[in-house]
Amino acid sequence: MQVTIKKYDPTKDAEPYNKTYEVPWKKHMTVLEAITYIHENHEPVGFDYSCRGRVCGRCSMMVNGEPAMACFTHIMNRANLLEPLRGFPVIRDFIVDKSKTHDAMGRILNRIIEKPITDREKILAPIDPALAKKIGAIEWCCRCLSCVAACPVINEKKDQEKFIGPAGIVSTALRYYDPYDEGDRVTEAVQNGLFECIMCGKCNKACPADEIDHLKIYAELRKAATDRGLKPKKA
Repeated sequence: MQVTIKKYDPTKDAEPYNKTYEVPWKKHMTVLEAITYIHENHEPVGFDYSCRGRVCGRCSMMVNGEPAMACFTHIMNRANLLEPLRGFPVIRDFIVDKSKTHDAMGRILNRIIEKPITDREKILAPIDPALAKKIGAIEWCCRCLSCVAACPVINEKKDQEKFIGPAGIVSTALRYYDPYDEGDRVTEAVQNGLFECIMCGKCNKACPADEIDHLKIYAELRKAATDRGLKPKKA
């Protein structure tokens, strides 16, 4: 099996270049196993992983043009092209700098609350099951940012700075559903480009967490914004 890797070390390479390797294929072989074979038997490759089970989000990359998690994506017994995750600065080979998006997500995920919750009964009060299900689904997000790499608004439209991207909107939704959060998350979502999304569903397809329904989340936030008269006139 041939595996072509887009290699790039900014400290010594003028630009990225493709290099092809022969890798012995086996049934159910993952992309991560193929990269590890190249790293151990051909030459060093810069790549990152930890959990090997869609939890850490560190091994996201482009596999034959589509965002995927290397740890559980099977590699086909044919010519394959592996590239770093689209839309992020390359540190080396498959290692990219996700810090800007991660920092934005972190700021959004900070719970906004006027006073600390000290009432034991309130802390232990059961959450509405439907709400708990929505929160639980979003908590499967591993911040791999495959959704961002798949988003045509972020990667193709010239006005991409208007849209925080699917990962940011999903983070906003987590606090929107959070019964303890007191922030105006609907306004925040609109200000971060909620209505810039074209509802293409590519984020859903790329997301390794089947529990997260991006389009349903966007639709609920959009309805809340529309009900409050926050929908931009052009949207």
